[in-house]
Amino acid sequence: MKELEYLRKIKSVTFATVENDLPHARIVDVMLIENDKIYFTTARGKSFYRQLLENKYVAIVGMDSTYKTIRVSGHVKMVDRSYVDKIFESNPMMNDLYAGEKRDILDPFCMDKGIGEIFDLSVVPPKRERFSFGGEAIVPVGYKITDKCIGCGICKESCPESAISESEIYKIDTSICLECGRCYEVCPNGAIELPKLF
Repeated sequence: MKELEYLRKIKSVTFATVENDLPHARIVDVMLIENDKIYFTTARGKSFYRQLLENKYVAIVGMDSTYKTIRVSGHVKMVDRSYVDKIFESNPMMNDLYAGEKRDILDPFCMDKGIGEIFDLSVVPPKRERFSFGGEAIVPVGYKITDKCIGCGICKESCPESAISESEIYKIDTSICLECGRCYEVCPNGAIELPKLF
């Protein structure tokens, strides 16, 4: 899957977890992509490890030098220890950190299904594309104008990216919607729905 390979190309990304209702983020390498699954490893003594076992959910975000970002979130699970060796084969510098038998402190994890988004700020207007893997449903992008629309055009005038076009019921081009919420705030008839959580 090209989106996950893109994540691997960025490699050092932010992994976010939650513990005791508090967010925690750290830089972790996307160490292996195999069969449209994300693999990584961490040491059993780290708080990250404990959070993975307790909550089993991770959000990942990375950005390349052109300001193209990728976000992925999904459930994670521990996998067979043979993946530690596969991870070391794909990331030889890991031997500098955990040489020889010292790697026995590491356990491998896998995100085998999730949802994601690529947001490309390197183009004008910026482009947003959602994807999923492992059988998850794609979360729709952006705000939506409903049949409560009275055709006043206030939303179109307020949009910073000109993502709204005129019709009987105005329409939003969700691929360039910034999800800023200006249209939602100015609509006099409550005709605009919030985007789905992602």
